[in-house]
Amino acid sequence: MDNDNIKKENFSKLYQEKIGKIYRFIYLKIGSEPIAQDIAAETFTRYWQQVCRDKDIKNPSAFLFRTAHNLVADHYRSRDNRYNLDIDKYFSLKDDKVDIERKAVLADDAKQVHAALARLRGDWRQAISLYYIDKAPIGEVAQALDKTEAATRVIIHRALKQLRRIIEEA
Repeated sequence: MDNDNIKKENFSKLYQEKIGKIYRFIYLKIGSEPIAQDIAAETFTRYWQQVCRDKDIKNPSAFLFRTAHNLVADHYRSRDNRYNLDIDKYFSLKDDKVDIERKAVLADDAKQVHAALARLRGDWRQAISLYYIDKAPIGEVAQALDKTEAATRVIIHRALKQLRRIIEEA
């Protein structure tokens, strides 16, 4: 197998492993499916361009998350967009066994969490979203934040503390 085919095969495997996580990471920040899809596509396009230039990317996951983070930042800089998390997609309220009153309580709780998340600093919101909503391991969260695992644990701890405080004040 020649070098180009090896590159394509490795890229394909990486894409299959990471597209879901990268997309969710972006979607949690953007709140728009079409824009998140575009940014995810651009993220992988930039990775592929580096591979084609024979750049040695030691940590592809970190490269992808950092690129996605930068593209999201570019998106917000280019437009006056607001953070919009569709929390209902992550907290399913469609269980038929749950009665209407319970659904109303869950919907209210989801709105409170959404409002509280929106009030967190960007890196704290990102850490909470990745770790608790996306179920990313602490190592991946650290890579996405460009922090050490220890610093990431501290960020998550402080973000949760602040999130509780915001919710209790509401």
